[in-house]
Amino acid sequence: MSKRTSDKARFAALVQPHFDALYGAARRLTLSPSDAEDLVQDVCLKALESIDELQAMEFRRAWLLKVLYHKFVDRQRAKARSPVDQAVTGADSFGPEGMTGNEFGPDEQVDRDAHAARIMRAMSILGEQECGLLALRDIEEYSLEELQEVTGLPKGTIKSRLHRTRSRLGRLLSNKELQKPLLRIVDSEK
Repeated sequence: MSKRTSDKARFAALVQPHFDALYGAARRLTLSPSDAEDLVQDVCLKALESIDELQAMEFRRAWLLKVLYHKFVDRQRAKARSPVDQAVTGADSFGPEGMTGNEFGPDEQVDRDAHAARIMRAMSILGEQECGLLALRDIEEYSLEELQEVTGLPKGTIKSRLHRTRSRLGRLLSNKELQKPLLRIVDSEK
């Protein structure tokens, strides 16, 4: 077996069991499926480069999530320095797949969709780093110790950031302007 085939097999055995967790965390950090895929791809490249170190690790998922978080932060910093404004990709890319379901009646579904849209709008105002930390804690249910391992931040800093983000999210959700539906002009030419 060649070295390349051997590394490919080791990579599949070591990283593939963690793909769902990586993509889920990336999706919640970026709020975009395509950005999440790019972020996971970057993590996979880093894992392949460090395949020997990864194989020797006991807690591979924690290391992969830590790499994911740091790659995410690096992208955010680069985006903040970029003179080019990032275009919004559209409402379709902002809704988590699991937020809509068919077990509700049409009226309930419209209310749920509107509520989900308000939450996504509020989270987009907060900023991606804050939302990412909040999503990892409250949606992915990571413990403070896991968040400390992933982010490299002290536990007290994580707690205070989570508190500030939750408070700000609550204020945004109670804002009357944010509760109004978002209207878009679909076809401006007549």
